[in-house]
Amino acid sequence: MNKRNRLAFGLIVAIFLLACACPATSLPLLNQEPTPFPTNPPVIPTIPPIPTATAVVEVPSNVLFTDDFSVTSPEFETYTDENGTVETKDGVYVVRAISDLWHWGKSTSEFDNTVAEFDVTMISGPTNNNAGFGVVCRLSEREDTSVDGYMLAISGDGYYTIRSVTASNMSPLVDWSYSDVVNQGNSLNHVRATCNDTELKLEVNGQLLASANVIDGGSTFGALAFSAISFEDAEKIAEIHFDNLVVTKP
Repeated sequence: MNKRNRLAFGLIVAIFLLACACPATSLPLLNQEPTPFPTNPPVIPTIPPIPTATAVVEVPSNVLFTDDFSVTSPEFETYTDENGTVETKDGVYVVRAISDLWHWGKSTSEFDNTVAEFDVTMISGPTNNNAGFGVVCRLSEREDTSVDGYMLAISGDGYYTIRSVTASNMSPLVDWSYSDVVNQGNSLNHVRATCNDTELKLEVNGQLLASANVIDGGSTFGALAFSAISFEDAEKIAEIHFDNLVVTKP
């Protein structure tokens, strides 16, 4: 056998030996069915959400009560008589006076020292805006049904006053005085009325307008009351809306 034939024969033998050395598992099998996918895929565990902290709104400890009059007030009365109507209506507390007397609606709770802040708007009244409205603190009733207390009020034509009430009779501690600070007509005013020990203060739209001392033997404890009146005999109706009341201890 010549060298060329021996070389060719050796190559054939080497190829045959390599083919025999390959594992059987590496060769594809004919007519083999494919491995089926699992019918129930594995469940991937979910990570529970991390709970978030809920903010707690703390009410200041000196707050006695608040009322935005979005529902019928649990504090302020509702009634109608010959002098007018008081009621919670359409998100405000309405005092509608129809006589020559102050008409008011009072709270169920009674207090000694208070700071009452609220918004007030004259909705209807005399054409010259000569109507009064405000708050009475320490309103208490005598056995003969007359009342005592202190009134802090403004008017639709730009005046303010602080008055004592004794047996349903009013006396000026600060008489009606004019100020540009008081918004006139149907404009909203923000009032802050303080009844603290012997001190009475009336602030309107962020400015102190009047202060006075209580009278000897005057009322020291009682309800709060929203009040209104028309001072014009020919135009007796005055409708006043009160809102956003916050009552605190001084």
